[in-house]
Amino acid sequence: MNKEYKPIACGLHDELELRALRKSKVELSFTDESNSIQTISCVIADIFSKDKVEYLKTDVGFIIRLDDLVVVDNITFNKHC
Repeated sequence: MNKEYKPIACGLHDELELRALRKSKVELSFTDESNSIQTISCVIADIFSKDKVEYLKTDVGFIIRLDDLVVVDNITFNKHC
């Protein structure tokens, strides 16, 4: 099922880009396909758009929609543009 993409707030996007640029280890929680929350420790390898949806790619192989993020380094990702 494809849900409508809701862009995240610009300030939250900036936080992700900063962490990706620094290649620092982050702890992030996100909602997976089964609507469960997963938490992983990783480095953000890339932030990209495809078909009008924004994603981040991790160094451990996850590709996560930005609107599925719940928490990144204790920053709550519940605000949308």
